[in-house]
Amino acid sequence: MSNLVKLQKYLSLKYYQYEVTTAIYILEPWEKCCINTLVATGLCLSLYTSFIYIPEYTKSFFRLVFP
Repeated sequence: MSNLVKLQKYLSLKYYQYEVTTAIYILEPWEKCCINTLVATGLCLSLYTSFIYIPEYTKSFFRLVFP
């Protein structure tokens, strides 16, 4: 079995686990799309702010601790 098929099965399993854990498997397809869009937007915004603000906060923390 190729690595691409293994990756596809792994991602399919993870998506199924996500649907079952969050109980979105009972929603209609358009509702799933809306919820998944909100989750993806929240994740992207969190990653963006982490990359932008954490380095500056770390610098200011070290300046405070080690003057």
